[in-house]
Amino acid sequence: MAKRGILRMFEYNEWAWQRVFPSLAALPDEEYFAERPFFWHSLHGLAVHSFGAEWVWLQRCRGVSPSALPSLESVADLADLRRRWDPLRAEFREYVAGLTDEQVAVDIVYRDTAGKPYTFGLGDLLRHVMNHATEHRSQMTPTLFQLGHPTEQLDYLYFARQSV
Repeated sequence: MAKRGILRMFEYNEWAWQRVFPSLAALPDEEYFAERPFFWHSLHGLAVHSFGAEWVWLQRCRGVSPSALPSLESVADLADLRRRWDPLRAEFREYVAGLTDEQVAVDIVYRDTAGKPYTFGLGDLLRHVMNHATEHRSQMTPTLFQLGHPTEQLDYLYFARQSV
């Protein structure tokens, strides 16, 4: 049961990103890379961070503790990001689909990028990955709207209505 709910959230996450990517792609480079009042400095920075977070959490779920996320400078533009992120999202979804409810309940021990150790249940880590993505999409969408490139509705119930 737990795995099914988490897998459903991964499906929602994919659905929501597919509604944000076209709006990001429609931006001219000067708007996509422009300095903004985000912790990650630009829409590009926010997107790269979102990708990097999904990558680092998949590694941690598999027992590997990377010492850094992919750097902003390592990703040239949105097209480069999508070439990396699209297969990662598919790999993450496949990972979750292969889990059992029992595996979702196990504790995962990892180190953060500063080397500090943590232990959390795998289910909580996977829920965090989806919540983290939602947080950053919600930071992007008002900016995209203000720039004249709004996204479609991203609320979970819009996803649920379309997938019934």
